[in-house]
Amino acid sequence: MRIAQIAPLYEAVPPVLYGGTERVIAALSDSLVERGHEVTLFAAGGSTTAAALESYGSPLRERMSRRELVEVAPHLHLQMIADVYCRAGEFDIVHSHVDSWTLPFAARTLTPSVLTMHGRLDIDFMRAILPMYPDVPLVSVSDSQRDPLRGHDVRWAGTVHNGLDLQRYRSDKTTPGHHLAFVGRISPEKGPTLAIDVARRSGRLLRLAAKVDPMDVDYFEDEVEPRLGPGVEFVGELHERQKPSFFASAAATLFPSDWPEPFGLVMIESLAAGTPVIALRRGAVPEVLVDGVTGFICDDVDQMTSAVGRLHEIDRAACRARAAEFSAEAMCSGYEAVYRSLITSPTDRSARLGQESAR
Repeated sequence: MRIAQIAPLYEAVPPVLYGGTERVIAALSDSLVERGHEVTLFAAGGSTTAAALESYGSPLRERMSRRELVEVAPHLHLQMIADVYCRAGEFDIVHSHVDSWTLPFAARTLTPSVLTMHGRLDIDFMRAILPMYPDVPLVSVSDSQRDPLRGHDVRWAGTVHNGLDLQRYRSDKTTPGHHLAFVGRISPEKGPTLAIDVARRSGRLLRLAAKVDPMDVDYFEDEVEPRLGPGVEFVGELHERQKPSFFASAAATLFPSDWPEPFGLVMIESLAAGTPVIALRRGAVPEVLVDGVTGFICDDVDQMTSAVGRLHEIDRAACRARAAEFSAEAMCSGYEAVYRSLITSPTDRSARLGQESAR
């Protein structure tokens, strides 16, 4: 198949530091090429890929202010998407990872398109916009991600769980310690202050390895930074090569994400390193973790604190085995099935688009 992959322009693919969506796109693009597909990746400059790369300048987060990310970045994404759809006839399918910006283009182009929804869907504007394009196929990264749109007129082409190349995590031989880990982004929905509560109440050192996005500087300075100190160490943002040993050295990874988590790549990274995860029961968490086997799924901070005392019950080999189910290969197979169903399925889109153009 000839496949176009459209990535967000905020980070390179894959990113050197934080950037979950971009890492998924990197793993998918490389796996598709390895399987013999002809893949073109439209992404920020500096991206490293086995696909043919069409680059659009340096990553936006490297060169834009907070205001520019809000006011200018959408126009740059729309320009890229317009470029891709001008060339749509070169591809068998266009796969976009930039969500709703793609909808008007996909709805009026004969080449099949599919949009992976990487973010949260429980917000009003998503519930308003997506039903405006009922014919555009969407992919969810977890079954739970769809819940806010139940009853709305949207077309789901499938659920494909995120996957990564986790070999580096599985091969790490670091001896686990006694401390707890938090990895991700400093923001209210990710729950870093809840992780601090759990660590302090359980008497364990917490190492926070997280990015402070320009949008979240105030939250970090007001809510998180004042709580750092003895027992809570802020490591900062991790380089990709640092992650395997960081996860493997922890007794457990805390995942107190307090929003409808669409997937949660941190969980599979931790499991691949053999490190159990203690998480709040939010969004996709029950689709990734096996309660009592690869960690503990909890309803509140009290339960998370109690779970720290039960870590001896978890077999780290079971954690690694579960992570293997979320490989790049498994994800690639899922998307291949989606692509083939959209390319080969009967459709009346040609007739409908022809009627619209004749008006």
